[in-house]
Amino acid sequence: MRATLPGIAEWEIQSVIEAAFTARESCWAYQSIVGGGDNATILHYKSNSDRIAEGDLVLVDAGCEVSGYASDITRTWPVSGSFSQPQREIYELVLKAQLAGIESCKAGNLWTSMHHAGSRVLAQGLIDLGVLDCSLDEALGEDFDGPFRDYFMHGTGHMLGLDVHDVGGGRQGDDGPERRLEPGMVLTVEPGLYFGSWRDDLEIPERYSGIGVRIEDDVLVTVDGPVVLTSSCPKTIEEIEALVGSEG
Repeated sequence: MRATLPGIAEWEIQSVIEAAFTARESCWAYQSIVGGGDNATILHYKSNSDRIAEGDLVLVDAGCEVSGYASDITRTWPVSGSFSQPQREIYELVLKAQLAGIESCKAGNLWTSMHHAGSRVLAQGLIDLGVLDCSLDEALGEDFDGPFRDYFMHGTGHMLGLDVHDVGGGRQGDDGPERRLEPGMVLTVEPGLYFGSWRDDLEIPERYSGIGVRIEDDVLVTVDGPVVLTSSCPKTIEEIEALVGSEG
């Protein structure tokens, strides 16, 4: 964030992050995702080949591997150092959803608890912002597959361990009872909203066109509640705006 200035290239941000990994005797756990502007609305974007224009957001999804164990963190910030009002509205909504998802990561809760908690916040927020014109139940759908998924089209989290997307969690298939969270599990919580201007299957509100926001932390489940292992990585608007471009 400190190294970010308008006009910076996606690959330059990637190089700052991965140089830090190497300098601390680690390596990247997966190819870093650095997407500016509309590129932030493309899931698993990996080209990292564009420059980022003033006024755009940049979404960075990156993690290092230490002693075989992976991390997975996503942050989104404005390259100009200040969120516009539409960007702020979407960012605050995603952050609120993420905090709700983290709060649900308690031993004994069902694996889907974090997804349901975050999805309810996102769906209600999209209604409040005028993106969706329906009730909350209609926005969520019968199986959390309603129209809010047009803007949030991935899972809320996955297990984390010797692989970035480790075994277990919600990936065990449909056989048997749903898994419950247990002390010692580590998982990600990563809601997002994506308003790609390139989409021709949706009527994207002009004020949100080109905005993509995802916020992801790594969370340890304990008997006393969730512990955010990546809490030292800034994510409030105030923290971010104070950091961006400060090296320049």
